[in-house]
Amino acid sequence: MNIQFIKPSPPLGPYIDRYWGWDYAGRDAAGDNVYGANKLYLPHVPPGIGLDLFLHYRKPFVIDEKGALSRSHLIFSWEKSSNILPSGDVGFIAIRFKAGMFKNFTGIPLYELTDHYPDTENIWGSSGKHLLQRVNGVEGLAAKVVLLEEFLLRLLDRHRKDTPLWNHIIEDLYHHHDTIRLDELAEERQWTYRHFRRKFKEEIGMAPKHFQRLARFHATLKPLLLGRERRYLSTALDNGYFDQTHFIKEFKYFMQTTPSEFLQENNFMSHFYYSRI
Repeated sequence: MNIQFIKPSPPLGPYIDRYWGWDYAGRDAAGDNVYGANKLYLPHVPPGIGLDLFLHYRKPFVIDEKGALSRSHLIFSWEKSSNILPSGDVGFIAIRFKAGMFKNFTGIPLYELTDHYPDTENIWGSSGKHLLQRVNGVEGLAAKVVLLEEFLLRLLDRHRKDTPLWNHIIEDLYHHHDTIRLDELAEERQWTYRHFRRKFKEEIGMAPKHFQRLARFHATLKPLLLGRERRYLSTALDNGYFDQTHFIKEFKYFMQTTPSEFLQENNFMSHFYYSRI
């Protein structure tokens, strides 16, 4: 399997973490295509704070309990994991948007996009439909990124609505979820907590407490998967979980399974967590 990453250009860097892609076609011992014979185990994706937009040039994902997705789609949920079924024909380019930043590329509120796997046409109409056609009409990740950047810069010029203050609040809470108290965060800016909570939901779509829970969960799960670590308790405690029971409860809430059942070789080999580029 071939995995590639490309950093966004400076104007898009505050909003996008990376462009990335997977390419895999199952083959037999003679090298002939046998899609379905050698299937790739695909990730069980946790709910997230940021989101990924996928554009497939091979077969799109099939989600357990959802079925086959469109050739372009978001994977975006604040509460539900997405279990992608194995495939022998995987090829996509994806855009990873940073926490709360997708709002700068659409006029649709984020809460209307979560859990629905909308495609580019659902989000941007005919221009989104043509985007998928154009991107799939060129070869190579770099050439596809050029077209995506042109499209995203036009959207940013039209929809940009971020502010430095809220960007700082969101980033600070994401990276320091285990030490920041939400009431103190509001008091520092001389806001009531009710006002802070309402503005936070307007900016990112979810309540700040839920954002903090998700940030803690990802900060715990990411190093476990990257480090292929089955012993999870010390990492969980380091990230602010009270005890093992607390972490198991949160894990089952977000992933519909237990950490011991999930932290196995298939999931160590196939996930969407990556080191910084």
